[in-house]
Amino acid sequence: MALQAVLIVALQAVIINKVFIKKAGLKTKFGLDIGNEAGRHMEKDNITGRDKLKYRSRCREDDRISGVFRELSLRGHKAFIPFLTCGFPDTYGFYKLFETLDSQGADIIEIGLPFSDPLADGPVIQATSKAALEQGMNTDKLFGCIEHLREKTSTPIVVLVYFNNVFVYGVGKFLKRLSGAGADGIIIPDLPLSEYKEYIKYFGQGSVDNIMIVSPTTDHLRLKDIADAGKGFLYCVSLKGVTGVRKTVSPEVKSFLRNVRDITDIPLALGFGISGRKQVKEVAPYCDGVIIGSKILSLVLEAGDFESGLKKVRDFSSGINAVLKPGLL
Repeated sequence: MALQAVLIVALQAVIINKVFIKKAGLKTKFGLDIGNEAGRHMEKDNITGRDKLKYRSRCREDDRISGVFRELSLRGHKAFIPFLTCGFPDTYGFYKLFETLDSQGADIIEIGLPFSDPLADGPVIQATSKAALEQGMNTDKLFGCIEHLREKTSTPIVVLVYFNNVFVYGVGKFLKRLSGAGADGIIIPDLPLSEYKEYIKYFGQGSVDNIMIVSPTTDHLRLKDIADAGKGFLYCVSLKGVTGVRKTVSPEVKSFLRNVRDITDIPLALGFGISGRKQVKEVAPYCDGVIIGSKILSLVLEAGDFESGLKKVRDFSSGINAVLKPGLL
């Protein structure tokens, strides 16, 4: 019976993923030729951010993430950290999504490198990754995108990447290129602390913060070790399972965040399943920021056209920031 249940869950995930891809109609809806004009459009649409929503850190370039959290803390506000899949729906569309989030006050923007076998990603991010991979997104193009974005904005950029991509590219080479491109942090969800220690010398050579992940199932002693190894902020997973849109927050999340806060002063950012203002309002007192990815990407996937999706992302982001930064608007 247990095996049958596992097979049913796996089959459901595959079906959901196919529904998202089919519904998006990515190849015909957004077009594959738009990405070739990305550079020209980015020069036209200069990414500067909206002054009323943006805190531009005056700290050193290699301390942008910590600087953002310091400034937010002084004002009693929390960080809005959206996630985007690099290259989705195409290069130009990715730049436009980044610009929209940046202009709506995103404090840090997380960019995921598409991977064919994503351990922690639910059906929405799987669908966007598949689309980006089909259009040729790869590691070198990721670096190029970050370089282009860094010319336009000072907003901290964090990259989520699975370790296979880093290992194949070369750990030292990957981190050097990432730092040189202008990224501020890296999240490797499938690199446990024990294996991270084997590569710690590479992480200490550059200016990229190593952002570690903890979950409600992480025991207390291990929480301390992971927190001590991380820098920038601690990625706190809100649930047991993969990413995706959820309507509620697990009751154990608050106690989990309190336990983590008791053992470390590093900023805490809560992710996985956060999808609306009600949830954000509920968890904001217990963390320093929220990470939202699947909900934002689903707004684009489910939109009738890309411009409609952009508007939905713009409105959604404005609403989330209103909760995280009360009194700002």
